[in-house]
Amino acid sequence: MLYVRHTVGSRLFCETTEYEIKPVENSWEISFKVDQETANTLLKFRDELNIFYVEENNQNQKTWFYSSEGDVRFVEDEGKYIILADRKTVYPV
Repeated sequence: MLYVRHTVGSRLFCETTEYEIKPVENSWEISFKVDQETANTLLKFRDELNIFYVEENNQNQKTWFYSSEGDVRFVEDEGKYIILADRKTVYPV
């Protein structure tokens, strides 16, 4: 499960089971489908997003991603939101 939350107050912006996380050089590209309204909200708060990933078969571990540069984009014709995260921390829950 992938969760995208606001860094201030932890407001949930998006929750999905359909996503892709792939390493890109020293970062991770995280992509998932969203509607235009959600994309607009995520773009508005692009510098304030916390991305959490919880593996289905390992719910005792959580991975936190963050984009320190707010490197995000919305591919409108695909309805795909892409975050390039440069910070990652894995921790037990």
